[in-house]
Amino acid sequence: MSSSAASILQRTTRLDFLDGVGVAVGQRSVGLAHLVKRLAAVTVVHHRLAALPPMEQAAERRTALAAAVRSFLQDGSIETDRCYVALPRRTALISRLSLPVAAKADLAQVVEFELERLVPLARDEIYFDFLVRNLGSKLDVQVVSLPRRTVAEVLGALEDAGVGARSIAITPIALLDFLGFCDLGTSTPVAVLRQDGGDVEMDVFANGGLGATHVLRAAEVSSMQGVSRLVGREVAATGSTGDSVQTFALSEDAPGAEQLLPAELRDSGRELLKRAAGRLSAPEGFYETVSPGIIPALGASLAAVREGRASFNALPLEERRTTEEGAPVITFLIAAVLVLVTIVWLVSAMIKDHAIAARLHSELAELEPRLRAAHKNEDEARELREKLALLTRDDRRRSSTLLLELTNVIPVDAYITTFRVRSDRIELEGFARSASDLVPLIEKSPLFKNPQFTSPVTKVQNNQERFSLTTEISQ
Repeated sequence: MSSSAASILQRTTRLDFLDGVGVAVGQRSVGLAHLVKRLAAVTVVHHRLAALPPMEQAAERRTALAAAVRSFLQDGSIETDRCYVALPRRTALISRLSLPVAAKADLAQVVEFELERLVPLARDEIYFDFLVRNLGSKLDVQVVSLPRRTVAEVLGALEDAGVGARSIAITPIALLDFLGFCDLGTSTPVAVLRQDGGDVEMDVFANGGLGATHVLRAAEVSSMQGVSRLVGREVAATGSTGDSVQTFALSEDAPGAEQLLPAELRDSGRELLKRAAGRLSAPEGFYETVSPGIIPALGASLAAVREGRASFNALPLEERRTTEEGAPVITFLIAAVLVLVTIVWLVSAMIKDHAIAARLHSELAELEPRLRAAHKNEDEARELREKLALLTRDDRRRSSTLLLELTNVIPVDAYITTFRVRSDRIELEGFARSASDLVPLIEKSPLFKNPQFTSPVTKVQNNQERFSLTTEISQ
């Protein structure tokens, strides 16, 4: 299948009528985005960036987050429970596994088995999931673990706002969903530097996946030389070349925040946002005025409307908030096609049956004279059989009488091999010591007359003569 055909098929399977909210929680701000999806068209309806207290102020931060989400939902009259959350990169522990491709079928079990060795926290203290990249003969598995305490604080704030999260991820995965939606990071590597509080998150995307993600010190990326060196090293580690890498920067949006990234990259965030312009519909002026810091929230909301590329959700199945929702449009399309095919099949079957019935009637009309003649011949044959039975009903008894008479007439040193009755004549074949003596003996019988040989008498072994004669039956 060609890449264009595969792309069309993939888009077809994602047809939906969905609303989704993405919540990207940062160290000092929260990004909120509300997307609606109608068939294949995805539109930004509402968006917002709101400030949050520092992470050290847990109670105030929870209150502020709940208030920001509640206000966003009320102002936009948003009614959807499809809420996907992305947490700061610094809250996650990321471990890597290199596994053979053969382990893909049992990957979840392998990760579960290796978890205790990979994560310095107890199993019941974390939520986790993993990303997989196929590197040919190996699988690159990135295990992302989140402390339950951190997740619980965010989930609690959302519950206070009347929202239940369906998915928990981290900002690099939200960025991966955004880049995948824009078809970036597949043919050439992409590096995104994102300032979050006093940290700088560096994410490298290559071959359609998350190649690397790190939290860096501000001094490491304060100059373009430092950025180029770090990006080149990480891109090379993914197996790609650093010459064609695209580098973007997302600056801090919190009021009064110090800008840690090089000035040369500060406008690249808007360029990255505009890469979605041909695919993501938005209000007029959105791409020129909105802060690029909304991108992680857009990535999370893209996942909420089934447009994400990373299959990741750290929440275990039993804790994911789910509600009944309509089947995706592809289901209705398949059902409609099935109904149409069924109707066509039924109609074609009816037409075929009608054509077969018409042909049968035509053939029966052609065969009717032959059938009448066959019935007539059958009646005549039955009459003849009845007459023949009447005429021959005494033949068995008559033949027995004639055979008994011949047994009495023919001497004991002669024997008959053939006895055939034909109308009023009997044909005999056999052996005798003197075949000529048989003729006068048969003539003496009142049941026979005019006996005569039908072929010359021949001598055989033991002084026997072979004869063949016929005689008439006396009336």
